[in-house]
Amino acid sequence: MLNISDLSSEFEDRRSAILDYERETSCELEEYKKSIPDLDRADASLNSALPQYSGAKIFEPGATIRRFRPAAAWNGRHDAMEWVDSVLAGVAVGSVDGSQIYPDKNYGLPIAVVQIGSVRNRHTEESGYAQRTSAVLVTPDEFADAEVYAFSKAFVDARRFALECDALIDLMHTGTGSGRDTGTDRDTGTDRDTDMDMDDGRIYLLLDGTLVPSHINALRANVKEIYTGAMRRLLDASNETGDPVIGYVDVSVQRDVVTMMRHIYGLPETKRLFDPALFAGMLNWGDRTKAFVCNRDDRRGADSPSVLDMYTEHRDSIAFFYMRMGDLPSRIEFPVWCADDAAEIDRIADIIRAETIIRGSYPDILMLAHRNAVITTGEHSLFYKMLTRFCTEHGIAAYTGAKQAHKELDKGMSLETGGMDAHLNR
Repeated sequence: MLNISDLSSEFEDRRSAILDYERETSCELEEYKKSIPDLDRADASLNSALPQYSGAKIFEPGATIRRFRPAAAWNGRHDAMEWVDSVLAGVAVGSVDGSQIYPDKNYGLPIAVVQIGSVRNRHTEESGYAQRTSAVLVTPDEFADAEVYAFSKAFVDARRFALECDALIDLMHTGTGSGRDTGTDRDTGTDRDTDMDMDDGRIYLLLDGTLVPSHINALRANVKEIYTGAMRRLLDASNETGDPVIGYVDVSVQRDVVTMMRHIYGLPETKRLFDPALFAGMLNWGDRTKAFVCNRDDRRGADSPSVLDMYTEHRDSIAFFYMRMGDLPSRIEFPVWCADDAAEIDRIADIIRAETIIRGSYPDILMLAHRNAVITTGEHSLFYKMLTRFCTEHGIAAYTGAKQAHKELDKGMSLETGGMDAHLNR
């Protein structure tokens, strides 16, 4: 049980530290905001003067803040949805998400589950929507071959990321993904078989997360390579097909633009200020910044490579902008070859805006993929029952730890007590 009394005292005791942090951040923010007019005039000619790891480079010239004009003419949701239809009609949009069941040492065997959900919507009247879900086991030999801890969560996370990237590649090439294929008629709510072969033309694919996962630089080299190898394959496929893969980061804590501005304008170094906070007060709903190219320094030591360095020929290929969809601007990432002019960048921005209007605050296509991929608490329990039965049928020695046994006992007693209380209260 959370000790509320202690936390209340802690907030009071640490008040000055928290307020000082906020005050100092606000001062840094105001200083950086003064240089935004200079950033309006910045173009790619400045890139040659930047250091090797400058945080970002200029990709799109002109005004830093790009206003979203159509929203001013809307009188309500009906007008907004008419605009959504005008943007998405006939446009193929897809997404992939994943979930996992980590291996549990309480059950003795290092076996995990990764589930991937794929969604594709052509936004046409016939066979426009399709979805599928696939699940795979991560078995003991895979942990051993990777030379990782037998119950490693980091290895399972890496496998999930790689499978998500592979599913996006499948959608680029065939629109099929892998696993079972069911389409849903949104008028009747009934399932039907769906041919997921692609129409001619590009498909815009959304990944729930960044295309530059800097956290992996803290991982072991062999696990890190799973991430970077998957991303190289994904970028290769995007380059080959011309299909944009768009990384959507709902809440970003990166400071790529802040770092670039420090180098260009001689601003003081900051560890407090993040890009979304820099732009939040300047952007209304739907407004975006101009686009930059990621040039982040996430190295673990001067002699080690950054994540982008490990992308080899794609090192300078990830562009991004910030766009306000909620309280803070979200970060939108895409390969540079997918948007070689402002019109194409605006096209990507409009698709994100339209998908977000459908849901209300978050891209609809991402939420649909998440719902397909999610593994519920009850399904976790079902998996372990399947695992236990498999071990019993095949004479495999398996055990349940004492703590886990007590958890199961407590759960059973809670359900029994709840049922008895309901009976007594009738």
